[in-house]
Amino acid sequence: MDTNSKLWKSDHYYKKAGESSSAFDYPGMKVLKKYSIGASRILDLGCGDGTRLNYLSRKNNKCYGVDISKKAISLSKKKYPKCDFTASNLEKLSFKDNSFDLVYSAFVLEHLKNPQKMLKEATRVLEPSGVLILMAPNFGSPNRISPPGKYSRVKKLLVGVFSDLSRPFIKVNSLKWRKVTPIEINDPKEYSIDCDTTIEPYIGDLVPFLKNKNFKIIKSSSLWSQDSKGGSILNLVVKSLGKIGLYPFTNWGPHLLVVAKKI
Repeated sequence: MDTNSKLWKSDHYYKKAGESSSAFDYPGMKVLKKYSIGASRILDLGCGDGTRLNYLSRKNNKCYGVDISKKAISLSKKKYPKCDFTASNLEKLSFKDNSFDLVYSAFVLEHLKNPQKMLKEATRVLEPSGVLILMAPNFGSPNRISPPGKYSRVKKLLVGVFSDLSRPFIKVNSLKWRKVTPIEINDPKEYSIDCDTTIEPYIGDLVPFLKNKNFKIIKSSSLWSQDSKGGSILNLVVKSLGKIGLYPFTNWGPHLLVVAKKI
């Protein structure tokens, strides 16, 4: 991301990212830990400073982390030498086909220009019956918006409801997530979470997309349990409907968590 080149080279940024990665009580991390126990070869796409990957590392598995930032890889190698880290484009991995039994990406989708290309590579290096785990902010939900989002929320809500209601009747072949322009940061210490978002992921599109790519969905959730307390009356109503399992409000929570098995 050219507008935030200073940010990606800053120790301050990766210190903040590392603190976030250390939230091991987060539901997504608990799921990731569960599936890592039986995995022998694990790949973290967008590993950052390596904190999450190190958490999954054990004597009987091999953990690999990939990140486009050379700064992140330099930090991760120093902090966690027992894992294998490589600076690389997530859209063109150097690993052979069917190399891993667990591939995951945690809070990276929202920072990519073309997440579909990364998912294609993740699928390629994942072995048959291997597990893919994805976590990201659910910014593409009709009732949500990313920090850089500058558009009509009312229009998004109306269009989003129509799209959700029609989605069960169409085949999702591509991820047409809204692109946004990241907030330019001149001083890395001014960074606020997700101000560097480039695209708004949505679980409502992701699940049928993965199904169409020969994945079996084991678990999917928009994590309403992680939604902040209070909010507008609309949000409280939507949250109540989502928690009782009413579609499409089940998909309108704050984050996306998807566990899928490659068929």
